[in-house]
Amino acid sequence: MTQWWGKIGSAAAVASVLSGCLSPTYTDSKAPPKAEASPFGEVAFHVYDLYTSHPPECVAILPLALVPDPPEPDNVVTTAQAEQVRKAMYAHLSPQGKRDVELSRVDFILSSLSETERSNYSLLGEKLGCDTLLVGSLSEFASQFAGVYSRVAVGARLKMIQATSGQVLWEGNHVATSHGGSVPLSPIGIATGILDAAMNVEEEQSFRMVDDLARRLVLTIPDNRISVLEKPMAPLHMAPPPKTTAALTIDEFFARLTKMSETEQKTALFQAIRDETYHGKDLKRLHEFMIASFSTDAEANVLHAKYLVEEGDYFRASRYVDASLGLRGDNADMHFLKGRILIKLNDLPGADDSMLRAVALNSTKAEYYNGLGYLNSLRGNHERALAAYQMALDLEPANGYALYNMGVTFHNLDDVPAAREYLVKAARSYMDAKDYGQAAKALADLKEHAPAGDPAAAEIAALETSLANVPNQ
Repeated sequence: MTQWWGKIGSAAAVASVLSGCLSPTYTDSKAPPKAEASPFGEVAFHVYDLYTSHPPECVAILPLALVPDPPEPDNVVTTAQAEQVRKAMYAHLSPQGKRDVELSRVDFILSSLSETERSNYSLLGEKLGCDTLLVGSLSEFASQFAGVYSRVAVGARLKMIQATSGQVLWEGNHVATSHGGSVPLSPIGIATGILDAAMNVEEEQSFRMVDDLARRLVLTIPDNRISVLEKPMAPLHMAPPPKTTAALTIDEFFARLTKMSETEQKTALFQAIRDETYHGKDLKRLHEFMIASFSTDAEANVLHAKYLVEEGDYFRASRYVDASLGLRGDNADMHFLKGRILIKLNDLPGADDSMLRAVALNSTKAEYYNGLGYLNSLRGNHERALAAYQMALDLEPANGYALYNMGVTFHNLDDVPAAREYLVKAARSYMDAKDYGQAAKALADLKEHAPAGDPAAAEIAALETSLANVPNQ
């Protein structure tokens, strides 16, 4: 293992560098950042003029490449680690006013293209329906342990590319580093240092560094749009699947199925899928067997449609939603899911019909009204959007999504006082829900509607104080 601490010239330097997480400095270099990030926590970035003149409307984050020669040869960067950073970047960019393309959808589109086509930014932008691509590489993902000291470092070099021209809009380079342990001054200090170091190399510390890296880089990306939010189609799982093994291997599971009756098979399959017992290729095998064996079962089609949505295959998912509705037309959730899929497939009239059916079947779900509001926002029907968001608030008065989108809709109607009122409410709601990313977004948008001396200034100051006091933010 590389003795990285041996490069430090003095005990004083060791004490200062290893005392904990380094506070980064943000450097807009006014030119492309250096190839290597500063070892003292510098976040090097540059925002190009093209970003200001043609700000991104949408950003799709492509899989990150791996640097072939990592700084520490003993710590080879893996695809799974690169995916963690990619997901963190997605999570931190999502609150911005840019539309995003869900990662599973990006991966699905990439899987349908040849290697040559994947490097064609213009084609990728067209296929993804997105004007900007975030590309780059993971330069470092290292955990080192040496006696009473440990070091966790995660680094990336990223660029935001305009798809049609291939020109760079923004680029950034940073290594987030945490040093555990302390310089031992006594037997107690030594014991504490060992404990701290041992904890620092745990998986949670790596996740914290991934989060720090993404958060710091995204802070340098201007957020110059105010737009309605869209709920993600599929949950974003930051951590990989649990390392615990299933009670049965997938082959053992299928062997057991052969000894069951048809009813027992269906029950076992549905349970394994709902419990998320299997992942990856094993989960795919389960779904293929289920849909082949129970194609006329409404619930089987529901489960398979949701699986395809998570895989980013919206077109095929819509077929299984239709199959499910053909078997059970009164399923409000499926009508709503169909509406959301049709939005992704750019069939807005069809989406409107599906969402109205969902509301007609079940008028007690705020989620349905929020979806209807978002759809009407896309179609420019601001009054209908406001009515839908208000119905969501009638059911859930503290619904941050509805409050925020109402604020944005009033902004689009040039009703500044109303926009300010609802953005304040949204920021409060998100703070109460501990959704600090969206709270920060609502606060940033609120500032645009509250110049110096505005009555909302005190509220803004209070919200800023609350955000500043959130641990680890």
